[in-house]
Amino acid sequence: MTRDNTPRLFAALLVSLLANVLLRTQTGYWIRAGLAVAPVTAALLALLGWVFARCWRAWPNPLFRGLFALLLVYSSSLELLRLWQLSARLYPDTVTLAGVCFTVLLPVIYLRRVSAIGQTANVLLCALVLAGAALLLSLAPRLHLTNLQMPVLTGDILSEAVSAQLILYPEYLLPALWPEQDKRGRHTLARLAALAIGFDVAMHGVLELFFGTAMPGRADPVHAAARCGALSVFNRLEWVQLLLWTMAVSLKLALYLYALHRLCKRPGPTENTAVGLERFPLYFALLLALCLVLHTADIAALLAVRNTAVWFFAALVVIGGGFACLTSNRSSC
Repeated sequence: MTRDNTPRLFAALLVSLLANVLLRTQTGYWIRAGLAVAPVTAALLALLGWVFARCWRAWPNPLFRGLFALLLVYSSSLELLRLWQLSARLYPDTVTLAGVCFTVLLPVIYLRRVSAIGQTANVLLCALVLAGAALLLSLAPRLHLTNLQMPVLTGDILSEAVSAQLILYPEYLLPALWPEQDKRGRHTLARLAALAIGFDVAMHGVLELFFGTAMPGRADPVHAAARCGALSVFNRLEWVQLLLWTMAVSLKLALYLYALHRLCKRPGPTENTAVGLERFPLYFALLLALCLVLHTADIAALLAVRNTAVWFFAALVVIGGGFACLTSNRSSC
């Protein structure tokens, strides 16, 4: 029996996208507008990811590999800074940037193998589902239908929902780097986008039922709602919730590191599904240095820059790969 080394990282990609919703500092739209545009935004993200993967294979450009690597390093630092700022708001004067970085980065050493990433992602996904069920049970007495807003779906309201849902996270582009992509197919990206956008809309609905008109102004809305729930588990064992979120960020960084490994390694006769330990000192030092440089900046502005950069990069690859397909007879197109 031959061993299948093909990465099975759908759960890891999904956990990474769910973490973006849980760690969001502000909500982006009302549930009614989100439901109206969700099918369109999910389809657009899935289509873009599929087209990007086809064009990436059709035009293997070393410059674009370097740009993709830079985007992943920048994104990794933003994830660390976002978690640090959340922890600092909850526990002022007790949480340091260096402490958060080491807490998040040390588990990545264990997650340097694809098998470890996949197994951990499945466990973490189950844990997040259980925590979500507990959160709903905790908030049930305080969820009121009268809190639902019924705004007229004007162009401005719909555009806000579209812009909030059409954030192009690197996770939608990462499957282009996995080996044996044809076995994954376009349905993988469709399921990924549908589940991610569906979870985002569902969480907005819960928060709107809980906060009502006060929802847009709440900082860290998911955590604020959990603290107000009826179950004491979210008050007395708040560290469990933060631990789950920290593990999700560690998994996200491990996913980015594996993608960096594939971008930087030289092609070989066999598929290597593990990142060498010798790369970790440079990886840790690079992220720590970048976090120290960016820690005083506005994280919301940095995330907006990341989204613009990812969209621009994806557009360049699609244009270049599309041109390569038109000017060649490659079957990969």
